[in-house]
Amino acid sequence: MRWIPFRAGMMAAAALGLSACDRLGLGPQTAEPAPVTQPPATAVPVVDPALRDHAGEDYAAFVAASGARYAPDQLGLGAGDRARVWRAMAAAEAGEVLSGGGAEALVFRGCAETGCADGVAIVAVDVATGAAFVGVKDAGGADVLTPNDRVEALLRLNSPTRSWDNPEAAPETAAP
Repeated sequence: MRWIPFRAGMMAAAALGLSACDRLGLGPQTAEPAPVTQPPATAVPVVDPALRDHAGEDYAAFVAASGARYAPDQLGLGAGDRARVWRAMAAAEAGEVLSGGGAEALVFRGCAETGCADGVAIVAVDVATGAAFVGVKDAGGADVLTPNDRVEALLRLNSPTRSWDNPEAAPETAAP
């Protein structure tokens, strides 16, 4: 019967020890809810519902009318690539709307002032999403500067050789 007071004493000491641990912060911590953070807002492109209406304009007029949103400097291109685009768009033909494969884009094709053999540029804007495709073929090579798989597939579909940078598909305009 001596064990009962001993056992009661041990239980009291254990309870006292646990409460002291809580006061000292040594016991198990209670979980606090994590702060609620909002996911970062993603930039939603503002699509001009009248993109199709710009067919027939040249690239410079389109850039001016669209608030420069589709100008090379607004598309995130570096200084060298911006210059390549402007040089290759020097003799731009009027924009046209191309459709196919479930995609539709407003497409501007241009050639360098000295002719398409010296430079070709394509600026195409997906009319559904407002996303742009920019490609240049010149002495620096044939480069997609602003990729867009959907628009590139549309350009290839509408090219006689299935190439976005096909000089045959670009206007054969020479400087006056």
